[in-house]
Amino acid sequence: MPVRLDARLAGDLFFFRALVEAGGFAKAGDRLAVTQSAVTQRIQRLEQRLGYPLLERGAREFRLTAEGHHLFAAARSGFDGMGEALLRAERREGRETLRISCIPSLASEWLAPRLKAFSDTHPDIDVAVFGETHDLDPGRMAQSGIDVAIRYGPAPPPGATVVFDHPEPVYPVCAPAYRDAAAAKPGGAVVLLHDATPWEAAATVSEEWDLWMRVHGPPRDGRIQNLYFNLAQLALRASLGGSGIALGRSLIVAPYRADGRLVPACGEAVMTGLRYFVLVRALPPAGPAAAFVDWLGRTMAGPPGSSEPPRPGDAPNGG
Repeated sequence: MPVRLDARLAGDLFFFRALVEAGGFAKAGDRLAVTQSAVTQRIQRLEQRLGYPLLERGAREFRLTAEGHHLFAAARSGFDGMGEALLRAERREGRETLRISCIPSLASEWLAPRLKAFSDTHPDIDVAVFGETHDLDPGRMAQSGIDVAIRYGPAPPPGATVVFDHPEPVYPVCAPAYRDAAAAKPGGAVVLLHDATPWEAAATVSEEWDLWMRVHGPPRDGRIQNLYFNLAQLALRASLGGSGIALGRSLIVAPYRADGRLVPACGEAVMTGLRYFVLVRALPPAGPAAAFVDWLGRTMAGPPGSSEPPRPGDAPNGG
């Protein structure tokens, strides 16, 4: 009996596309806000209806069959096209809104306080900012209506279109009271405050600190105690409260360094190799996205604590 597209099949194809793009059942469940078993059931139902397998399942991973490759390409193209059409229709109605997806720590601590400078020079552009951490490629950006995305890590998300990247020196920071207490009691517990999900591809909940300690070792002598948070700004807030030592990202901690609420925990040592990646759906960016990318690059390249763009001669790193 021929397979005909209907609402149930379209829904299952949407789940199939999300599974392939996420690279795993658990990650697909997170993206779709459902359980891993729900994703498994939808894929099994899809395969049963089609009458052939889409996946070759292993103990920890899966591979697409030939039929799976063809169907994924068709599903991705179809859903991307619908997303673009909906976005164009919305903008024809006169709602010119720039949609930005940004990792929450940078969005709340750095971007939001500076958006007035962008809005003042572009009063015709409305801005919507979403604090998000999941990986984005052009297809997922089109599906979500995202114009510009900012992500953090050692490498950009797979398949992403990177318009530029900005190096972010990282170093341990703590409250002065925590530093003074540790100096008065050498050999005591050293509390490390972790962002357990610094980037989506992080292999462990301590990967960011592991990168630091492979080069520089522990920030202080003593027994290591760990506190984990699912957002970098929670670790930052804990360090401001004197709970321990967090890894400070330069753009974010600059104001707290300037007013003395945070101090370096390891002298002048810094970790390099981590960056902010600015993503767009296609190159070159156009319209409001182009204006925002230009402003963002000049502002990131300015003094870390400044809310104003630097001189016109300054430019971001290409990437």
